[in-house]
Amino acid sequence: MRITYILPISWGGIPHYAAELANAVSKYADVVVLKPKDSNDELFSEDVKVINVFKPVHFSRKQKISAFSPKNIVRFFSFRNIKLIDNINPDIVHFPELYPHSSIFAFLYIHKRYPIVSTLHATFDSPLSLLSTKNFIYGILASFTEFTKWLIKSDVIIVHTKQDRETLIRKGVNPKDIAVIPHGSYTFFKDYAKNVNSDDNSILYFGYIGENKGVEYLIKAISIVSQVILDIKVIITGEGNFSKYSKLIEDSSKFEIYNEFIPNEKVPELFQRAKVVVLPYTYHRGHSGVLNIAFAFGKPAIVTNVGSLPEMVEYGKSGLIVPPKDPEALAEAIIKLLEDDELRKKMSRNALKRAEELSWDNIAKMHVKVYEEVLDERRGRS
Repeated sequence: MRITYILPISWGGIPHYAAELANAVSKYADVVVLKPKDSNDELFSEDVKVINVFKPVHFSRKQKISAFSPKNIVRFFSFRNIKLIDNINPDIVHFPELYPHSSIFAFLYIHKRYPIVSTLHATFDSPLSLLSTKNFIYGILASFTEFTKWLIKSDVIIVHTKQDRETLIRKGVNPKDIAVIPHGSYTFFKDYAKNVNSDDNSILYFGYIGENKGVEYLIKAISIVSQVILDIKVIITGEGNFSKYSKLIEDSSKFEIYNEFIPNEKVPELFQRAKVVVLPYTYHRGHSGVLNIAFAFGKPAIVTNVGSLPEMVEYGKSGLIVPPKDPEALAEAIIKLLEDDELRKKMSRNALKRAEELSWDNIAKMHVKVYEEVLDERRGRS
């Protein structure tokens, strides 16, 4: 079987996801990846043929680079190179995530000519309703997803959670055209790991710092926790605007802030140092890559009861679940896990077990089965 993956971007978690999937599937099929020139070739194994054909499209609020800047518009047209797929002649074309700049040219050059599988990492009921000040980024993301899903009629859409499947069904997608495959565990970060012990009474927030991530409620919870656990340490890492949250911090000695993009080499140390990983989100859709990193390092998680997070964390087994926007409940959960060593160790074992279940080899086998079903369906129509 010949599989071609179209990687449309070089930032965030999608390149990691695409590389892990392509590497694992390459054990069972011939794999080619078309990708931007600046994305990391080293993420891919020797069994994967990598072709750098797209120019990277970048935007940054900090550097005031617009997605519609002249350079990005020129780079946008490099995605017409998607027509090189004709030289590969794959059995399946798989989009690890749908983005307009790749989907438009896919529609122009390869639509209906090849079986297409697309992965949606998040689904939204009403994208336009998210275009508020608080959820503007989510609204843009959701609107783009809607546009590309409509533009590219995939043979199968892969989602990571049952909630996402139900959302697509409500929006009119045929249940037969939806496959639920969990997100694989990011164990590759352990390749960068060194011998680092966990800090006493330390917790970690990892990921983008945005309006929906509930960082303010975590900071408020720590004011409560510090009255019980005097040496509490909170590590907060990630890009985003942290300035407004820093004003809420009463005792800066209890916080360690890395308000920046975290390179792969630094990630293991942060998770190794933490005893608990906290996701205090106020809104969430789709899968959480942060949880998969936490499971890979055997770290219990405290998550809020929003989106698919409760589907991913078994209460009392791999972590605890608390209501969103509730500093008292969050503080109580943090204290419970830091003070109960036996419970935390049990959850750690369960997290590692979950990471094994989500190995990329298992995930690859699920994808290969979907590819085979798509091909069988196409042959049946013929």
